[in-house]
Amino acid sequence: MKILALLGHPVSHSVSPAMHNAAASELGLHYQYVAQDTTPELLKNAISNLRIGKWVGANVTVPHKNAVIPLIDELGDTAKAVGAVNTLVRVGDQIRGENTDVEGFLMEIDSLKVNLANRPALIFGTGGSARAVAFALLQRASEVRLLGRNISAGAQIAHDLHKITGRSLLNFDWTPINLAKASQDCALVVNCTPIGMTPTIHNTPWFPAVPFPPNIFVYDLVYNPIETMLVRQARSKGITAYTGLGMLVQQGALSFTLWTGHHPSMTVMLEAAERELND
Repeated sequence: MKILALLGHPVSHSVSPAMHNAAASELGLHYQYVAQDTTPELLKNAISNLRIGKWVGANVTVPHKNAVIPLIDELGDTAKAVGAVNTLVRVGDQIRGENTDVEGFLMEIDSLKVNLANRPALIFGTGGSARAVAFALLQRASEVRLLGRNISAGAQIAHDLHKITGRSLLNFDWTPINLAKASQDCALVVNCTPIGMTPTIHNTPWFPAVPFPPNIFVYDLVYNPIETMLVRQARSKGITAYTGLGMLVQQGALSFTLWTGHHPSMTVMLEAAERELND
């Protein structure tokens, strides 16, 4: 039995084990995927453990997508460009960091037919997921704007991605006034923070006093609960909104292929994730 893990804190909400184990079972592969609650203090030890025994790789989630980089041996091209890792692949006793969030996100918004032509996009957050989504949206949107509590982290993302892409990001502090400014004329807003995730399901990154712009598409990377408060807010105003389950499956399938060399059934993965959320 080969072992895969999810490294993050917290991870009790995650449906990734159900999703990946269903995919492996359907293909007849002897892999077991486990969620491993890993605080920042335990991350270094967790990476050391990946180099030995039956481990073949892992996913990395909040809050480790940036912090893991100094602890591993090499980076794939996308992970290097973005400066964030969500997938670890063991090769011998070496660990390579990859990023499937970028491609997974683009596949998801394409499947939902999000039209970004010549319009801006807004991202909530300044962590590893925000980096990946910003890098992806710089390929599609006329302008990318970041709104976050950590203004210096947002400035760092803007600096790093400008070096790679030659394009600038606008960086806003997280206030109602700035949300109103930053969301103006946007085609898409993406929540890349854990705000609203189980168990804090009544929280939302969108200040209720700020109206949604017309013709905006809301995408919340949070997928547990099935309908987040942000999605509920948007839908109550007639705005098209989705949670991040589709992206979870898209990026998860890409990671699964990196680990196993096999292409999993997206349907099997999605149905397993939905069953877990509905339990």
